Amino acid sequence: MRSLLVLALSALAPIAGLAAPASDVANGFELAKRENLCSLSKPPQLCTPNASVTPEETAIRAYKFYRAFVVDGDPRTMFSLIDNEYIQHNPGYRSGPQAIWSLFCSGRKIGSESSTDWCFDASTNMSYARYSVVDRWRWVGGCVHEHWDQGERFPDKSKCAKLPEGAV
Repeated sequence: MRSLLVLALSALAPIAGLAAPASDVANGFELAKRENLCSLSKPPQLCTPNASVTPEETAIRAYKFYRAFVVDGDPRTMFSLIDNEYIQHNPGYRSGPQAIWSLFCSGRKIGSESSTDWCFDASTNMSYARYSVVDRWRWVGGCVHEHWDQGERFPDKSKCAKLPEGAV
């Protein structure tokens, strides 16, 4: 009798896994991706500027930063693209990545890719994210170096870099 029960359960186990709601599977993936790093007193890794990083590479990094900041809520990736200088132009915050660490360490996402937008303008070395506001960042050596978020305007799409196929 016991072996019959074990046999029945082992036969049904794979089917039960397929019956899980798709939203639960997606949410489980999303939760795994949204790492909470607030137990750390500072970001685990910051970006080291490198003058040899090209505008094309910076555009790819800017897209990864947008995804990490707005869409994925991924503080590890987000801060790995911010340099140690990080100049903040919002008067409510000090400069330096440490000053904003507690705001983003929990992996709080802001929006979805379909409800937000991003741009990297190579002519100014600035990237933008549009959600309920527009944020603007200046990139130096492939790293986020400065930030503005008050009264910013999203550039015309003709100025935005087109990422190479399969770049991200």
